[in-house]
Amino acid sequence: MSRRLVSQNPLEAYGAWIAGVDGEWPQEAAHSVRREFIDTVAVMVPGAAESATQKAFEVVKNWGEGPCAAVGQLQRLSAPWAALVNGTAGHALDFDDNFDPPKAHASAVLVPAILALGEESGASGASCLDAYIVGLQIMGRVGQGVNPYHRNRGWHATATVGAIGAAAACARLLKLNAEEAAYALSISTSMAAGFMSQFGTMMKPLHAGLAAKGGIMAASFARAGM
Repeated sequence: MSRRLVSQNPLEAYGAWIAGVDGEWPQEAAHSVRREFIDTVAVMVPGAAESATQKAFEVVKNWGEGPCAAVGQLQRLSAPWAALVNGTAGHALDFDDNFDPPKAHASAVLVPAILALGEESGASGASCLDAYIVGLQIMGRVGQGVNPYHRNRGWHATATVGAIGAAAACARLLKLNAEEAAYALSISTSMAAGFMSQFGTMMKPLHAGLAAKGGIMAASFARAGM
């Protein structure tokens, strides 16, 4: 490993990997990701009828229409708000998957963010699957770095580490360069928040929606030069 790589800020290293990894994933990984998309959409459908999701939609529906579907609704939304509603739906019943390194419900954050941004940008299915793997890997690495202390101190990693993973996935989907991808991760940390003390309330599923929304916004701000 070169001296430059050893001395890199982690944001620079992660940004370079997000932008530069070749995307030649093992067949098993591609198969697993397809299953995660199917499973997440399957829990989003009944989750869309839950009170937390309905309330989230009622709030954001007046904040900007767009090209993106909100599950169970006729009105289409802009990408961040569709991701927020669908992320809430994906986590509302708590039947979504759980990823151990970050101690987070990864797919309820990644899938809604990728689907909304992919729909807005016209991304291919293959690009969406690739973005999921990239986001999941960054979420896992960050989770390994902060846990178990992060969770033990009461942070809800779906909301915190999830926002960072979603930003990585969205940066990949938007084809940001290494510098922009690093900025996206940095920006996402300003959107990463949520406490386990809110478990048992409507805020828990909303945490997934907020993280999905934050990932889209972070990558979009970075693309704009923020």
